[in-house]
Amino acid sequence: MIAGSEALERKSFEPVSKLSFPPDYILTDPAAILAVECAAHSMGQDESLSAVLLDGPPGCGKTFLGKALARALGAKRYLFQFFPGCGKEELLRDRALDGQGLVPGLLPHSISSSREGKTVLILNELDKADVSVDSFLLDFLNEGAVMIPQLGGELRADSKNLFVVITKNDLRDATEALIRRCRMIYMGWPSPETELRLIQSTLPWATKALCEPLLDAANQLRQHPGVKKKPSPPEITRLLGDCWRIRRRGLSLLEWSRFLTMGLVPLPQDRRYLEENPMALAARVRSLILAADRQSEAGERDAEAA
Repeated sequence: MIAGSEALERKSFEPVSKLSFPPDYILTDPAAILAVECAAHSMGQDESLSAVLLDGPPGCGKTFLGKALARALGAKRYLFQFFPGCGKEELLRDRALDGQGLVPGLLPHSISSSREGKTVLILNELDKADVSVDSFLLDFLNEGAVMIPQLGGELRADSKNLFVVITKNDLRDATEALIRRCRMIYMGWPSPETELRLIQSTLPWATKALCEPLLDAANQLRQHPGVKKKPSPPEITRLLGDCWRIRRRGLSLLEWSRFLTMGLVPLPQDRRYLEENPMALAARVRSLILAADRQSEAGERDAEAA
């Protein structure tokens, strides 16, 4: 027994293997990846489950990291989206499609899946759920099992195969006990260089010069403590794509200014924190967009002539 424990202890401190994340996953936080790799390395050391709690502003890539981890592990993925007032019952049971009776929820499904192979359970936006869910999750992670009499009693996960990713934003704090139980990873905004790569992965035509005005404005707003709704990388990507879509509408500078302001700072009370004059920002963005459009048209003509 002692020899077995010593072997397990030695295994737990072996060098952590580097996970092969998907080629389309852009690394935004190297420290977060290292912590996730350490958590994955600890899977199966006892009956308790390996878990990470990813905290940070909305849109910084927490859920995407969970999805990329599932692909890196070659695991089946389950994603549960918490909603305001959500309790543990929604995790355990779900309404049947015909509306008659209840069926097992995503948590029992992920437990069953872990007995067949690698499984990642993503519990998204915990801060929207009732605080009692934190205690339930703490027990589940510690025991690796849940009791559901309607489904035959105890359901026990295979701790070697089940990895739990919990994400949260800023609506409330997680309980201290749950924070201590998980590897707590705070993910901030990506660097401007990384965010440029994120944009270009979706909009290959977006040059650095074209992205810089919106990235500068977004990062200025993110750093201001008074801004309630801070622009996320996906929102900046969408706004830049929308600017490209309206480039040939012949809009006035005032119309461009209103459009950009609405996309960049949707809450009127936040607009006073935008340091650059909206008209000046619109003039820069419109000029760059129209120049890129002319260059694109010239390239198309050259291709046709060839």
